[in-house]
Amino acid sequence: MRNHLQYRRKDAEKRCAICDGKFGLIRHYSWRTALCSKRCVDRFKSREQADRRWLLRLQATRQAVAAGIIGFRNKEAAQ
Repeated sequence: MRNHLQYRRKDAEKRCAICDGKFGLIRHYSWRTALCSKRCVDRFKSREQADRRWLLRLQATRQAVAAGIIGFRNKEAAQ
């Protein structure tokens, strides 16, 4: 994706969000993001799924750590 300072909002509607390519006759959209081809749509969706998997792992780890802390506190209170 484009993160460079030279790309501003005025140019954003003229280029693909994934490959920075120009649009042809057909524009594909995914979650209001304009993409130039089916290949870019697939790349966008795979990135989205990877982000979702990463966030689920992070949430599961946080829950496990929180459960461990609560279990440790309960053991201390019982003694």
